[in-house]
Amino acid sequence: MKAAGYGANFLLNVGPMPNGKIQPEHVALLKQMGEWTKVNGETIYGTRGGPLSAREWGVMTQKGNKIYVHILNWQDETLTLPKLSKKVVSAKLFSNKTPIKFLDNEFGLSLKVPKVMMNDVDTILELEVK
Repeated sequence: MKAAGYGANFLLNVGPMPNGKIQPEHVALLKQMGEWTKVNGETIYGTRGGPLSAREWGVMTQKGNKIYVHILNWQDETLTLPKLSKKVVSAKLFSNKTPIKFLDNEFGLSLKVPKVMMNDVDTILELEVK
């Protein structure tokens, strides 16, 4: 997620053991990553870095009229971002399309994400802009 937010590629350096097999612990991690990308890949594949650079709380990616906010490290229910160059017309959780309350004004964009909706690894919000 972070690499995509920086507009970069991320390559996995997993080499085989002398017998040609991949270590079991690497196989388990690769399967977990595959499961995550099967569900959330749209938010990183074919995107570019978001309108804001990476922050302590996470990163943003964008594609077309969608901005994906990857919240990786945030404990509060409200995340306030600096003013974006495009107007936000909708905000929702990417995982289940639940609408998220937001306030977009001249001071910035505030997104309210109830703690019960947050994911331990990556809470992804989908912003539609015009």
